[in-house]
Amino acid sequence: MRKTMVIGAALLVLSAGPAQAAGPVSIAASPNPVHMGQRVVHTVQVLVPGQLDVWVSATGFNQPGLGTLPAGSWVRECCSAETNGTSAWHYRSSRTAPIGVYQFGATSRFRGVFLSTARLGGARASVWVRVL
Repeated sequence: MRKTMVIGAALLVLSAGPAQAAGPVSIAASPNPVHMGQRVVHTVQVLVPGQLDVWVSATGFNQPGLGTLPAGSWVRECCSAETNGTSAWHYRSSRTAPIGVYQFGATSRFRGVFLSTARLGGARASVWVRVL
């Protein structure tokens, strides 16, 4: 029953469309769903300055580019809660991220449903990306 509820919640999130800014940070992915081997553009909106962290599933995606993210870098981590326990690409800004909208791309590499998360201070937002 729990597995069915989790899958149902993931499908509801997938069908809800782009994330709206409900807090100081939001994240969206487009296209979503995406076909395997296709590039997904993540959009992160920062509404207050702060330390920005982003996680993208390394199981589902090749290493993302920096795109328009503030100065920082990507590192690979194991088993991140921010990507639902999968291996992750973790971006951390090297200085305070100013208010703005940032985009970066990542190429999908496996079929499935994968979680991407943005965190700004104590605030967090996530998006499920479905790879067909």
